[in-house]
Amino acid sequence: MPQIIYTSDHPVPPLPEVGLFNYLFPEKPGDSPLQQFDPSIPAFIDGATDRTVTRGELKETSLRLATGIRALGLKRGDVACLWGLNSIEWALAAYGCMAAGLTVSPANYAYGPPEVAHQVNNSGTQVIFIEPSLLPTFDAARPLLKRQFPASRVILLCEPKDKPFPSQYKALGEIMGQPGKAARFDGKDSRMTAWLCYSSGTTGLPKGVMTSHHNMTSQLQAVNVAYQNLKSGEDVVLGILPFSHIYGLTVVLLQPTTVGVPVVILPRFEEIAVLSAIEKYRITHGLIVPPVVIVLLHSKNVAKYDLSSVKTFMSGAAPLSAEVTEQFNKRIPHIALTQGYGMTETSPVSHCTTGDENVEPGWVGRILPTFEARLVKEDGEDAKEGERGEIWMRGPSVMMGYHDNPEATAKTMDGDWLKTGDVLIRRDDGHYKVVDRVKELIKYKGFQVPPAELESLLLQHPQVVDSGVIGIWDDSQATELPRAYIVASADTTDKDSLAKEVATWVASKVANHKRLRGGVIVIDAIPKSPSGKILRKDLREQAKKEPAPVRAAKL
Repeated sequence: MPQIIYTSDHPVPPLPEVGLFNYLFPEKPGDSPLQQFDPSIPAFIDGATDRTVTRGELKETSLRLATGIRALGLKRGDVACLWGLNSIEWALAAYGCMAAGLTVSPANYAYGPPEVAHQVNNSGTQVIFIEPSLLPTFDAARPLLKRQFPASRVILLCEPKDKPFPSQYKALGEIMGQPGKAARFDGKDSRMTAWLCYSSGTTGLPKGVMTSHHNMTSQLQAVNVAYQNLKSGEDVVLGILPFSHIYGLTVVLLQPTTVGVPVVILPRFEEIAVLSAIEKYRITHGLIVPPVVIVLLHSKNVAKYDLSSVKTFMSGAAPLSAEVTEQFNKRIPHIALTQGYGMTETSPVSHCTTGDENVEPGWVGRILPTFEARLVKEDGEDAKEGERGEIWMRGPSVMMGYHDNPEATAKTMDGDWLKTGDVLIRRDDGHYKVVDRVKELIKYKGFQVPPAELESLLLQHPQVVDSGVIGIWDDSQATELPRAYIVASADTTDKDSLAKEVATWVASKVANHKRLRGGVIVIDAIPKSPSGKILRKDLREQAKKEPAPVRAAKL
């Protein structure tokens, strides 16, 4: 059977071969197809302090930092680790490293010593920009590091006035020199690695995803064709997604700069802080993840704040069910809740919808320009229209490979096709829907049970506020059994009774092979990554330590 290759119905934009910094702030004609905006307009606003960095200040500070970085003995292509919560300093350090030509490797704020040591060692980090509160964790990681870091190579992500901090270290502002020129990555050099984000995957240690300058500039060009139309002077973006994750990096730290729209930075999602910032700064567009949708859906505080400025929320990084979308639309009908799809390896957005489209809830939209896609079944044949298949992607935004891991790269790439591991379906109007992960499908006596489908159903129960589903192995039947973990609503008093009721309720709504024969367990919180993905591998580890769960009477 021949390959069935799907392309975008959006026009393909120009794809410059230039470094990312010169694409954003061109040094000479021809560097960038982007519109250039008034340098006095805000680029970033600190949502807690009102501190504002204009576009002009962002460019000048970046070039001054580039001079300071070079004075530390660092050169083009060296690796910098950025480790901290979202902040003005984090953003300035990132742009400064790009201007200096460094490869930026952002680390998850929540990492412990072994995790950050793995990333620093694997990436070949030579300088670390770190939030002061993380210094004790970094010190605990030092015995695990292959390279030792003198104080001059540990730069604090804070303002000099934020002292006291250990006197041997300098704050970001203390290493700046006179503005110089940005490192150039023209032509074939645009294929050098610009960002090295780490993707956890479903097994093994996190892998460094090599995202080139051309990967990222191509991504931004494609996004600006198909993404929500944001206008300079009108729109303001909510910046709560972690900059250390490719989703926040691309659509919060970088994309608003391409269209002259300011970002209100908050260190993380905290309900009251976010609601207050929306009201104060008249935020119009928010990038969020499904757990944020769940919080707002059940919040008692939403009605206390003026959210009338918000036109759109875009959810990504993990599937958002149609049922939750519909509930959100009923509660806050003036906000268009859209959805996108992508992964670190695609830089990341490959599909999205906008608030201007009338898209059925639960669907992630059409494919972006520059991308091509296939839907491949388990037998290796391409799926027909409406059939499930693992989506394979190719295009100029697909990663160059995994850093220092040719084996993982070979398993993930088939020629120039990226095997995503995600199972999608496609309608004849070009819209796609994520239905599961290839490796997380539960096999019950030969039947496939998609965890995401059951998780979506569970959220429809009035006393379930969150859910995660895994398969557990049963030796007596030589098969996996679907098991649900649920978070009960605050008014639940008898968790055992709720577990039995939920198991019976699900059994009444699904096919026989999808019943929760592995039981239902009520827990305090579903483990999730910072981007909102359910950490089913953590649930599987938890399952190994648990007694027999509550089951419905006749499953």
